[in-house]
Amino acid sequence: MSQRAASVNQLPAIFAACEGAYSDRTIKGYRADLGIFADWCVMRDVPWLPAAPEVVAAFIHDQIPDYRVSTIKRRLCAITFAHRMLELPTPTDANIVRLAARRAARQKASRPQQKRGLTHAIRSKIVTACPDTLAGRRDAALISIGYDTLCRCSELSAMLVEQMTLYPDSACSVLIPRSKSDAAGSGRIAHLSPDTTRLLRTWISDADIKSGPLFRSLHMHRVADGPLATSSIRRLIKRATDRAGLDPALTADLSGHSMRIGAAQDMMVAGFDALAIMQAGGWKSANVVLRYVENASTRDLHQRRWRLLHR
Repeated sequence: MSQRAASVNQLPAIFAACEGAYSDRTIKGYRADLGIFADWCVMRDVPWLPAAPEVVAAFIHDQIPDYRVSTIKRRLCAITFAHRMLELPTPTDANIVRLAARRAARQKASRPQQKRGLTHAIRSKIVTACPDTLAGRRDAALISIGYDTLCRCSELSAMLVEQMTLYPDSACSVLIPRSKSDAAGSGRIAHLSPDTTRLLRTWISDADIKSGPLFRSLHMHRVADGPLATSSIRRLIKRATDRAGLDPALTADLSGHSMRIGAAQDMMVAGFDALAIMQAGGWKSANVVLRYVENASTRDLHQRRWRLLHR
């Protein structure tokens, strides 16, 4: 058996014990990053489990020219994970590794790239342009709910009809039971605007959905049983933006996170503080929120300040 095969064969033992404790996406990422580190070690004829701190430091320096700091840090997390799962000494705790990571951060210093926010103004144009078809009504409801709830694509995909509470006064609340930053599943409650509630009621009624996934794919104008995939939601957003006749550059810069970013930006411009935005979007870190609202809302914030100061 080759050293590469022997290294890869250790991966099942690492992941077997943590089944159910991590999301599939996290496990997939760890598996890919550990495979890259294992291959790098095999090419240099050094063991990767356990890995010596000097080996990990050399790996970091070798990664600097070709990868972002965020990628390097993610791979260090995967290395730490593998050693802890097998109860081995963690090489990433050594000073030589910490210093290598700091050098990488200083050499690759750059502002994080931020996707464009799908703000209320953009949302209104997109929803207005949605056709009067079953697919169009689904798209309008999904984009509006994504904006109102500040949900990620994965949360919209996992959303169930049973999590909706429709009130007689045309209001609606949504339970988001689990998210990327809420692995324990404490959940949060989000509320929909009257317009979004109307779009939601129309979609549920026309699709004749009684329970199960709220947003579903359509095949030959028939509603599927399973949920709409996250990748389909991202494509849906771009198609809806194209349909609204917006700038192609805007379409290219939108992502599945854009509804979440745009809603946070609108809340900041409207005068909400960081804590209120964190609560609305289920964020645990103020740093992430401030980075989200910085790019597109800075000009609006300054204009609002000047209006208030020159009354």
